[in-house]
Amino acid sequence: MTITPFRFRPVLDRLLLTNEVGDYGFFESDVVERFFAESLSNEEHRKLRDMSVLIEKGDEWRLTSMMRRIRNTHNRRHSRLSYLIVIPTLRCDLSCTYCQVSRAPLSAVGYDWTDERLAQFDHFVSTIDSDHLKLEFQGGEPTLRPDLLNDIIGICEKWFKTVEFVVCTNLTRLTTEIENIFARDNVLISTSIDGPSSTMTANRTGSDELSEAVLRNFEYLVDKYGPEKVSALPTVTENILTNPNELIDFYVSLGFQSIFLRPVNYMGFARKVHRDLSRDAVLWNQFYRLALEHIVAINDDSYFEEFYLALLVRSIFGGRQHGFVDLRSPGRFATDYCVIDFDGALYPSDEARMLSRTHTVDLSIGTMMEGFDDKKVAQLNLHAVNQTHPDCIHCAYMPYCGIDVIDDISRYGRTDIPKHETWFCQRHISLFDLIFEKVASQDRRYLTVFLKWLYRRADPPLTFELFDDSATFQSRL
Repeated sequence: MTITPFRFRPVLDRLLLTNEVGDYGFFESDVVERFFAESLSNEEHRKLRDMSVLIEKGDEWRLTSMMRRIRNTHNRRHSRLSYLIVIPTLRCDLSCTYCQVSRAPLSAVGYDWTDERLAQFDHFVSTIDSDHLKLEFQGGEPTLRPDLLNDIIGICEKWFKTVEFVVCTNLTRLTTEIENIFARDNVLISTSIDGPSSTMTANRTGSDELSEAVLRNFEYLVDKYGPEKVSALPTVTENILTNPNELIDFYVSLGFQSIFLRPVNYMGFARKVHRDLSRDAVLWNQFYRLALEHIVAINDDSYFEEFYLALLVRSIFGGRQHGFVDLRSPGRFATDYCVIDFDGALYPSDEARMLSRTHTVDLSIGTMMEGFDDKKVAQLNLHAVNQTHPDCIHCAYMPYCGIDVIDDISRYGRTDIPKHETWFCQRHISLFDLIFEKVASQDRRYLTVFLKWLYRRADPPLTFELFDDSATFQSRL
């Protein structure tokens, strides 16, 4: 008999076991001891056999099946560069309290792309072997230079069969030139809305009048183009921390069916202005669970999702792969995604760009003219594999998780801090515990919400067997 790797964690009064590819089962709390004492019940033996933890003679196909699933998870079929974040200007007209030092003053000189930089970009994208590209304009405030946006759009459309653009903007201004860009069929609009006007004023604008103008511009664009074209996400600060319902209800009032509850990032000014919140994982987890209770209540008679938890639910129970960089392992930096800064430097993520801006560490991985520095990319990727990390290989949630190397460097100045002490790990352990607690207890209210998110509809088929551990791994063989 062959035994394949498995991991376990107490969840409520049961023991959760997971295998190498994320199939799971709930067992009695002493099952591991009885496993090695060879005193399992027939039902426990069957479940472990179905999970491919125990592979008996004649069942070698189960090992082959697991190897195929591991290969499919880890392969590089998405390795062609297809997503770029571009910063055509660092200048910005706002001074947000949680800015990650990604801005320069409005009057600053030397922080916009030049004709030379555009030529370098033209050369860089001409080397990308892909038919499709998605490009996100970040800043600074990219709409300060609509001429650059138009130039970059033209270059991309020259080299790719299909291109999709996202303009990330604070919506403080809407000129005819900007609206002409927004009107394009292949352009989406993304903005930040942290809550009602008072919260926006405290976090972002410093002016009630400007906050109201931003909200009016947002509503105007939604009315003109529809909610499919315009998205928003909040950054949760102390101004809303004690009242998650206010934030969620505000998003519902704006017509959203989803919210991404995003904590303050431990970067730039945020680590000073929001020092305690950006470091306190316990405080964040308490807020998150309160917020989720309200979201579940909203789902009693409608559809509303928390983006991040819904992503995890779809990954665990739907087997759906995603491109969320922090939650994939191996991390595969600079394979399908990279950031191009105002000076032409390449970065593995926007957070990595911030660390360079604050002179914490230079995490640039090349330039548009010289291409990627393969040695630096390989070094980063070496630390972004939880399947071989000594702190992760025994974790029951390893198959669903990743390693955020950049966040660890930002917070702790190193990558070898024990993972259970990190913000990233503490946050995600809480999320996975929450999900599996609801499955272990067969909490139909929560499971109904999970089904809504899996099927992406308000009236999903009530296929609760998806959360029956005896069925989950069977369906994935």
